[in-house]
Amino acid sequence: MTTRISPHMVSKILRDYFYGVPQTKIAKGAAIDQSSVSHYASRFIKMAAKVGIPAAGKEYQVIDEVEALRSLSVELYKSKLTVEEARQGHNIIKAFLKLGIGPEQHLTLIEVCQKVANSGFVEAALKLSQIEAQTSMSYHQVMSSFEKALNQLPQLEEKITEAKTELKAISDATLKNKQELASQKEHHKKYQNEVKVKVVQLEKELLTKMKQLEVEKKEVEEVAALKAELAKKGLNLKTVLKLAKEF
Repeated sequence: MTTRISPHMVSKILRDYFYGVPQTKIAKGAAIDQSSVSHYASRFIKMAAKVGIPAAGKEYQVIDEVEALRSLSVELYKSKLTVEEARQGHNIIKAFLKLGIGPEQHLTLIEVCQKVANSGFVEAALKLSQIEAQTSMSYHQVMSSFEKALNQLPQLEEKITEAKTELKAISDATLKNKQELASQKEHHKKYQNEVKVKVVQLEKELLTKMKQLEVEKKEVEEVAALKAELAKKGLNLKTVLKLAKEF
């Protein structure tokens, strides 16, 4: 038997009906039987068929819900999805959420599922297990360390660039020093050659001087011998020179 209720309550029942609330729950909330819920839903459908959905929605004060449903239908049409496909997608999303997987991770999860069939996936999983065993770290700790290292990578690259710049400056300075050293060695070699030539020249001059001194020494010895001889005879060199001049 249909229970007569206020228009406001009818609007509330239809709103819950459009939101997909089970009829038994709607009936319990409105304190009516399920047949009454079905009756008012049928009345709306019949009116919508006669005057159109917008007019029926306006009549029962559920125009917002009608517009929302139409917007949903448009989105499904644009996405080329059926209601059943949308329901299945909704169930999948709910299952993901129960596993703690948010919508932003869905594409990544799909990629992982695709990679499971790849032989490299098993190898990567084994490698990760080995890393966990060797480091005594969990998967999350390993990934945290990896992300930390990844975040530090730009700073390390910047330090490497700075080190390369410093290394180049040191290399340039070393090359310059080598060039200066080579120039100094060349200059030193040239100086050594000049010194050798000068030494040979000085040795020749010394030899010449020594020869001259030897002659002078001999002359001095001869003069000394002459003086000694004159002295024996009671003469001296001055007297002899005077006598020679007079003679």
